[in-house]
Amino acid sequence: MNLVENNPMLEKMKRGEPVLGCQVRSRSTLIAEMIAYCGLDYVFIEGEHFVHNIETVENLIRAVQIAGAVPIVRIPSHEDGLILQVLEAGIMGIIFPHIDTAEQARHAIREVKFAPKGNRGFGDSARASKFGCIPNDQYLKLVNDNVMVIGMIESREGIKNLDEILETGIDVLRIGAKDLSLDMGYGGEVTPEVRRAVEKICRKVRDSKVILGDAGLGGLGSQQDFEEVCRLGCHMFTLGSDMALIKKQVVKSLADFKTKKEQFYINNQDWIACKSQPVGGN
Repeated sequence: MNLVENNPMLEKMKRGEPVLGCQVRSRSTLIAEMIAYCGLDYVFIEGEHFVHNIETVENLIRAVQIAGAVPIVRIPSHEDGLILQVLEAGIMGIIFPHIDTAEQARHAIREVKFAPKGNRGFGDSARASKFGCIPNDQYLKLVNDNVMVIGMIESREGIKNLDEILETGIDVLRIGAKDLSLDMGYGGEVTPEVRRAVEKICRKVRDSKVILGDAGLGGLGSQQDFEEVCRLGCHMFTLGSDMALIKKQVVKSLADFKTKKEQFYINNQDWIACKSQPVGGN
């Protein structure tokens, strides 16, 4: 994948095709590159809930691009300087947490897109433009066509303003079901009430020109789960995070080892007793 010259993840979603990715929380460029080589559509750099400085983000972007996947990042705030830094590092999509109003969505678009779509400041010597090797007019169009503005609907205010948000021209909307649950007073649990609210959001986004990303309802547990989430109109699926997957495998391997060890002792008590006898003596 060549920096901002194409975005196969976006192209697939525009065709109605679901895409699969994985979060990177560990700050490890080796892990980011390795999981991207596995054939994922995108790798999601988690910069909101885990600590990443801008140099780490740039190196993670590079690692993901080397392996041919699309790098996207969730940033912790809507700060203009931070947005521009991750863009100049070559990111292909920014996830903006807590898009509650149309003005917040328009601000995100203004900071990501060049005129006439936005008001992003021009720089022709950063990594995203191959340090100025992409002609300026071509580069501006490539950014506007390929770099995604992805908003998170995570509150009752976001639901109230959803119609106006959908009219802003934002590329993708995702739903933070657990944050929405907290805002609704359900303590982060996806209750039937929260699920109904999520499904209502999905229907509105699905019927608009905006791509619906993730509903926050999973969807990879079974074929039935997958089809249900697809029918809601979702296009983005995430395996989880590098750290969660590693932890899951280590815990599973440890449990398997303990089971095998216990069974070995049960099946070989005589042999173990023999081997336990002291050798030699007075």
